[in-house]
Amino acid sequence: MGTYGGLGPAILATLWSLCGVAFTLVFLRAYAASRKHGKWRWDFIHIAVAFVTAALAGIFITVGVDKGLGNYVKRLTYSQIWDTFYWFYLAIYAGTISIAFSKFSVIALLLEVQEGSQKRKRKYALWAVGAVFGIASLLEVFLTAFQCKPLSKVWNLAEDGTCPASKAAKAISYVHAATGGITDLILALWPISIVWNLQTALRVKVGFCLLMAVGIVPAAAAFVRIQLLTRLHTAKDPTYESGLFLLSAAVEAASLIILCSIPPLRPLFIRVIWGPPTLSTGTRTTHPTATAASMGVLPRSHSLSVNNIGSSRAADDEEHGKADQAIVVSKAYRVEAEE
Repeated sequence: MGTYGGLGPAILATLWSLCGVAFTLVFLRAYAASRKHGKWRWDFIHIAVAFVTAALAGIFITVGVDKGLGNYVKRLTYSQIWDTFYWFYLAIYAGTISIAFSKFSVIALLLEVQEGSQKRKRKYALWAVGAVFGIASLLEVFLTAFQCKPLSKVWNLAEDGTCPASKAAKAISYVHAATGGITDLILALWPISIVWNLQTALRVKVGFCLLMAVGIVPAAAAFVRIQLLTRLHTAKDPTYESGLFLLSAAVEAASLIILCSIPPLRPLFIRVIWGPPTLSTGTRTTHPTATAASMGVLPRSHSLSVNNIGSSRAADDEEHGKADQAIVVSKAYRVEAEE
């Protein structure tokens, strides 16, 4: 009987569909939101690492599915089961790194828009959030990989040896999942504290908070992973449960990359959908109703006399160049005819 089956088809369909969407958004970020003042943006560097490691995890999962990952254990031989676990653990290591760098990307975005008297303290708080999850991720990879002697006993349970750190590895897997969920919640709700005191329209505040709050989705996936860990550790069908666990982890990792790519791409989407602001002769007054200027990303509001169309167009080009680097761009233009 073949090793491919069970959850295998669903795992691969979900995995590579999400990977395709993630690749598209990361590619767009590379095109439109990867540099600031001629230098690589840290949020883009982190998300690029996250995507590369996620794609690597996807390759490991694909090979594992071909070996029997997600299939019913009764359909596999012992050697096939051990092969399945080998690719399972490789996917776990790469996926853990991907999830960590996705969160670092969100933190880098939030660090750019800190403002106010508490700016330094808030930055320290964000760094602390990232450091805690980074340490949890390192411990997850290290303790899982080195829990047994020899190392190969991690995936080949029939091999002679001992696993003195198995309890620690099991405990850190729960700690990592819980820490990940809490981190996602903190990062999803953090923008509320940034924009709520700004003098701008309520709908813009709500819109920006909702844009960043999509991080609640991977938070939910992280908490689901805790339940799946319990099932995995007590599973009677470990190859099937391993596939279910990796399916959940793949959704979490891919959704992090996808959702945290939406805010920096918002200016690009606005320009593609709505186009640049209309130019006309007369006096144009620009009123940023909720701009990244208020958060230290774009310049303050200004008024321009547009009697000279050439100078106006140059100003617009400069403004759009800066807007492409912004996380939040929402402007209302009022065009008044010259009397």
